Amino acid sequence: RVGNYAGVTVDIKKGRYKYKDYIFELHDLPGTYSLSSYTPEEEFVHQYLLTQFPDVVINVVDASNLERNLYLTTQLIDMDLRVVIALNMYDELQKSGDFFDYQKMGSMIGIPIVPTVSNRGRGIMALFDEVIKIFEDQQSTYQHVHINYGENLEAAIHEIQQELKKNKSLLDKYSSRFLSLKLLEKNETITNFLKECPNIEQINAVVEKQKQQIEKDTGEQTETVIADAKFGFIAGALEETYKKNKQIIKTLTKRIDSVLINRILGLPIFFVLLWLVFEATFYLGNYPIEWI
Repeated sequence: RVGNYAGVTVDIKKGRYKYKDYIFELHDLPGTYSLSSYTPEEEFVHQYLLTQFPDVVINVVDASNLERNLYLTTQLIDMDLRVVIALNMYDELQKSGDFFDYQKMGSMIGIPIVPTVSNRGRGIMALFDEVIKIFEDQQSTYQHVHINYGENLEAAIHEIQQELKKNKSLLDKYSSRFLSLKLLEKNETITNFLKECPNIEQINAVVEKQKQQIEKDTGEQTETVIADAKFGFIAGALEETYKKNKQIIKTLTKRIDSVLINRILGLPIFFVLLWLVFEATFYLGNYPIEWI
């Protein structure tokens, strides 16, 4: 099944593509808005990123719904992965008259952003060029940034990191910052993942202590505090880079809507259409029924 929403297929679709003397092995992961492991697709993507170590992650972001789509981006930043953002459906953003300074956003979050219109093939070659630059360490925009989660959370992350750093082999592969945040979120995937650590009891004790402290100070669940901080970061970044078009663009759909869902005309039109549907079904439909 194919659909433009998360979790349609909990599976990997693989393909190969040759470009500029490189062979790309592309793994198309299930659509997901986060790595929270609440749904099968989130769990699948989370496990894949933890175990397969992709060279570069292409984070496809819907240009018409930036705030929601950038939440996953913040988690990829925490994971310290090499990422390129494909700003897809960019033509829709342009048609709306909105302005998005994607280059400035890319500099702020340390990730190159490439506008694409995938159904028309626009921007795809530029996207592959950026992937090559990241892979070859030639991309000047790319840098690892830390999202500031506020005084309480940052103190908790630091304490957990100190305990995690006693497992050097673990931190050769994984970001201690990401692991700390996921432990604070009570993420089962990460909790199970760290079970083999010799000091797991000490890690759990520190996590529990820090969670209790955060919840006492804020009066909120730790997961909520982290999510709020992430959305705060996204809102701040968009405040500096995204400008909504204040003029109403009259598209054909909006012109039709202005009549069909009009306060006065809407209900009479609805009942007329309902009557036509019934007439078409029972009166006109009677002729083919008799023939059959």
